[in-house]
Amino acid sequence: MKLLNKITLWFIGIVFLITPITMYISRNNIKKHLDDAEIARMTAVNDRVAQQMMAGEKPDRYTHGRPIQISTITGPLPEKKVAVTKDNFIAEDLGQKECRITVDSWYMIGNQPYKISSFNYVIKSEEIFRGMLSTVVWKMLLMIFAVSVTARLLSRKIFSPLRRTMKAIHRFDLKQKNKLQLPETTTTEFKELNVFLSKMTDKAMEDYAAVKEFSENASHELQTPLAVIRSKIELLSETNIDGVQAALIGDMQNAIEKLSHINRSLILLTKLENQEFKVSESIKFCRVVKDVIATYEDWITMREIALTTNLDKNIPLSIHPALAEMLISNLLSNAIRHNRDGGQIKMVLTHRDLCISNTGIPPQIPTCELFQRFKKSNQSNDSIGLGLAIVKQICEVNGYEVEYDYADGWHKIRVAFYKKQTVNSETQSAAAAVAV
Repeated sequence: MKLLNKITLWFIGIVFLITPITMYISRNNIKKHLDDAEIARMTAVNDRVAQQMMAGEKPDRYTHGRPIQISTITGPLPEKKVAVTKDNFIAEDLGQKECRITVDSWYMIGNQPYKISSFNYVIKSEEIFRGMLSTVVWKMLLMIFAVSVTARLLSRKIFSPLRRTMKAIHRFDLKQKNKLQLPETTTTEFKELNVFLSKMTDKAMEDYAAVKEFSENASHELQTPLAVIRSKIELLSETNIDGVQAALIGDMQNAIEKLSHINRSLILLTKLENQEFKVSESIKFCRVVKDVIATYEDWITMREIALTTNLDKNIPLSIHPALAEMLISNLLSNAIRHNRDGGQIKMVLTHRDLCISNTGIPPQIPTCELFQRFKKSNQSNDSIGLGLAIVKQICEVNGYEVEYDYADGWHKIRVAFYKKQTVNSETQSAAAAVAV
């Protein structure tokens, strides 16, 4: 829900909460003022009748047609010479509830005490409430309409800098090396937000440049001494050596190849995290799968593994070709490496997902942890523990979901495809594709 709609609903909710309370207070105040005004009027009428009687005039002319009663009393006058009585009753002739106020006043006229009473029917609380209700309903409807309209009109000006800031953030790209350009605003909160965003993006650009430079330097600098060591060992192996020395040299060559593999894999993971693979067009994923299978046919035959495939045709995916090959290569090599001789591999490709299942011994750690870097379980010595980490990173970059499950002697990895792809960045050469 948009911020403006939340503010509008919050304000309308406050109006609905406060309005009944204000209605109740207003009704009581109006009723009290009306009653007080009527009591004051009838008290004044009683005083006027008493003044006429004290002057020796007959009150008939003033009391004629008025609800006034004059009676004599016995005994002394009460201490409180004015008494007000409010009665609520059902009028039989009208068949409705009536409210009557009676004002009794006591006077000493000559030597005779008198009681003068005036009464009148006043507006009931229910009538005041009904009169207010229609007004309040119209008032609330007008307020809701006015708030909804004016809030949107004002938001075009008040929230305009925020919308422009959001658009600038969406257009911002670390790899373009252009500073974030934010709109000018006079709102204090938006100014503080822009300052924070500018500092954050500048720092992100610096960190990205540093990480990228480090990965490139590390890839170049480490490969050179490894190549030198590899060539020296090859020269050493051509000299007169015995069997023990040959075995040691073989172990050294394997360690160097593994170290070189780790270096390329870590550099690749860094590039994946920095989203340095840009998608230009869709590729036929089924063709990539077939090409990778053809690459591993000799290894599969050597291990006497039975491969069963069920591949749908015409499956276009928006993924970098190098990443697609890397994804399939790592999954298939993982299924071969951790399989048993004479085992089985099943590969199913549909428009929804890719599933690769293989026989093998149970993992010694939870399958979800195998996607972490350097996590191994029952792996051979030539494994470096980065294959599934690369698979996981490729899936995250492309908006896929990967799952690993083991049941009944079968390892199953499923990659679910999604229509929305979130890949972002520069194209890298196919030489960066590393199958671990």
